[in-house]
Amino acid sequence: MGVSMAATDIIFSEEQGLNGFLGLISLNRIEAYNALSHEMILALHQQLQVWSQNPRLLAVMIRSVSTKVFCAGGDIRALYALAQKADRGAISRFFADEYQLIQTIHHFPRPFISDLSGIVMGGGVGISTHATHRMANESLRWAMPECAIGFFPDVGSSYFLPRCPGELGVYLGLSGASLSLADAQYCGLIDHAIAVEDHERVLQDIFATDLSGDKQQAIQSLSMLFNRYEKNPQRSLLAEHRQDIDEIFAGNDLEWIMKRAQDSPNVLIQKEYENLKLKSPLSLKVTLEQLRRGRDMDFETCMRMEYRLAQHFALSSNFIEGVRAQVIDKDKNPQWQPNSLDKIKDSEVKAYFSPVLNLE
Repeated sequence: MGVSMAATDIIFSEEQGLNGFLGLISLNRIEAYNALSHEMILALHQQLQVWSQNPRLLAVMIRSVSTKVFCAGGDIRALYALAQKADRGAISRFFADEYQLIQTIHHFPRPFISDLSGIVMGGGVGISTHATHRMANESLRWAMPECAIGFFPDVGSSYFLPRCPGELGVYLGLSGASLSLADAQYCGLIDHAIAVEDHERVLQDIFATDLSGDKQQAIQSLSMLFNRYEKNPQRSLLAEHRQDIDEIFAGNDLEWIMKRAQDSPNVLIQKEYENLKLKSPLSLKVTLEQLRRGRDMDFETCMRMEYRLAQHFALSSNFIEGVRAQVIDKDKNPQWQPNSLDKIKDSEVKAYFSPVLNLE
């Protein structure tokens, strides 16, 4: 194995492969569930830029040093502190740097592999879902729960959630439901289900595989490798409830969706209806509009839209209140403004998609 470049919150190493090297990224901020600090984002982006210019780089893999958590998201506590001070400049820089990192991963010139175990949420989804190969084991718990803290599903969700089968992406974005490995694979958010005991053998096989061809050739070689280790498909809960989810979450009107969910005899839908009632009404309305718009947008346009949304949300009273209730005080009793869907005007929703002065 190679020598670590830095024994910090994020560790970079270069491992010898055939005709080149594999860049390994290990998230190592376990006490904070690998929450992405601004410093981690900058370090990761800088290292990817260096590797992208090295002709000997074969591929990149990102993983966690823990099997219990990959990454629980961005550093919400740090953003909460900035929002309380209304530090617009620092908030803008955080999201600009995070989204530029995601774009770098999305367009990376070599295969990019995410090796997922345990919790994958928010920003953790952003640095893994845009990989060319996404493998995970049975411990996976994947979620985008941002509406519960008065925010919205970002990190490219506008692009990848509307491209899930049927209305599953809208269901996931609004509900923040936690997905098992089988459900994540059914939604197209995971490519390969690989048992945790096979991961090290997979890594050794990668080192022994010739990835020195062009990017597409290397991608095909890796796909063939992963397919050899693929587990038999597990039972997907969402597949069983897909018809009801598609029927209920197909609307463009949130009140209509909520009424259909309330009246549904489906036990899963009933459970998520109760959860939806606890989330920020404004977040839910903006998220539905975001995901509907994202269906017809390319990746770059989606990211620009999310950058605007992030500026509006991060300085809103709902974000501050949501983080307070869920993360800081943990009383789980946020006081949303407005506190019901019928008090939100269409103009308020549309305002979140407007440019932010001095930041574009």
